[in-house]
Amino acid sequence: MKRNVVRTVCILIALCCFGYLGFYYYQMKRNAEDAAAMEELSKRSDHSMTVYTPPEPEEDKAQEEEEGGKEEPKERRLYVLGQYQSLYEKNKNFIGWIAIDGTNINYPVMKSIYGNGEFYLDHNFDGEEDKNGTLFMDDDCDIIRPSENWIIYGHNMKSGKMFGDLTDYKSEAFYREHPVVKFDTIYEQGIYDVMYAFESRVYQESTIAFKYYQFIDPASEAEFDSAMREMAADSFYDTGVTAQYGDRLLLLSTCDYNEDNGRFVVVCRRRD
Repeated sequence: MKRNVVRTVCILIALCCFGYLGFYYYQMKRNAEDAAAMEELSKRSDHSMTVYTPPEPEEDKAQEEEEGGKEEPKERRLYVLGQYQSLYEKNKNFIGWIAIDGTNINYPVMKSIYGNGEFYLDHNFDGEEDKNGTLFMDDDCDIIRPSENWIIYGHNMKSGKMFGDLTDYKSEAFYREHPVVKFDTIYEQGIYDVMYAFESRVYQESTIAFKYYQFIDPASEAEFDSAMREMAADSFYDTGVTAQYGDRLLLLSTCDYNEDNGRFVVVCRRRD
């Protein structure tokens, strides 16, 4: 009797394990198919869609002067690139696409219009629960009235999905083979050169340290230069790529399991 109970329990455990593995591989396959479908969608459109947004403050002033001091300036037009129109129509939280040749990194990038970026830690492009999550931009970054720097987050998945390949940049040899990151916003295409690769962590608010995740709009050239020195000192190697105040930087961030709250960061500078 006791032996039968043990056998039954073992069978149930085995079924649960096989069920979990089956679901896991099904989800991996579905994610891969979804990513391929989205990539195909991003290539399909060949026309642009106009999106209306408020003008910049400088534009407000210039237009008021041009129109004799009118209080209601015209709206500034931004055009969604044709290749991203279909995806943007599917989900207005879609703000761009990132790709690194020769890696698994080839995904849409999201930014919640409700200011809740962490939603995409465990939800996919379609808003469905998914432990892989989706790549997403920091809530404090802006692509319409562009912030100086942009930060994109993604999970370090053991399967290699999302930013699972990002930590390969700890190797200088890997960097030499993958020195370029392509990141398009829905409004413009962009090529970025990898500049730094370093380990960091999420600090307590009271801790005095360089917090890369707050490096979005440096207040001065001195603050920018100080951040450059901090990142250069921590970088695994010297790429020879440098940046000046006013350059746009792209920071790619994922988890690093060498310490609690560890992070691995790759910093890139946009080409002129």
